[in-house]
Amino acid sequence: MSVSSAPGGDALNRIVHRYREEDSPALPIEVGLLRMLDAASCTQLDDDLREFASPWEVYEATGNLASSLPDEPGLYMFVWRPQFAFAVDGRPSSHGSFPQLLYVGQAGASRTGDGNTIRRRYKEYRRYLRASPEALWTDTEPITREQKLSRYLPLRPMEFWCTTISDRTKIRGLEKRLIRLWNPPLNDSDRPKLRGRLGAARAAWTS
Repeated sequence: MSVSSAPGGDALNRIVHRYREEDSPALPIEVGLLRMLDAASCTQLDDDLREFASPWEVYEATGNLASSLPDEPGLYMFVWRPQFAFAVDGRPSSHGSFPQLLYVGQAGASRTGDGNTIRRRYKEYRRYLRASPEALWTDTEPITREQKLSRYLPLRPMEFWCTTISDRTKIRGLEKRLIRLWNPPLNDSDRPKLRGRLGAARAAWTS
């Protein structure tokens, strides 16, 4: 799917051409290696998702998607799939792409059954999906959750992934574990504590 064919892609394409000669905005991604290297924990999380959650459904994040989404509790993710993909022999075409998981959320984790569902939650994000992609080039760095969502959810192509979970008591724990594993850049809470490492200063160019 090209940028121009995606919802909002025409606007994003115009903005990209407008700022082509400017410094590029960046998506702050930090991978916490500890949990990614813990094979037993990764396997257990996969097993728990298979036991308690339905198979993930993947949709194009459009303004009118809500009516097609499950009106049930569960988990959801916003995933950006950049344009470039490698051609890999003997593998599905998706194997050569590297999507970026931007945000993980939950719907209906309350034990009281507050009526919150994946469909209702998606409706709350439509204003972020419709935000101007020109915000990518603003000098002010986003700090709050709302600022981050407004800045990065207009990226295209944007996918919405969701899975339904009937046992509401399992939702919050699974959401927290996914956030701790992937450290999505648009989540504020439950992110893992990462240890920074500063190296000795060195010249940018050497002869």
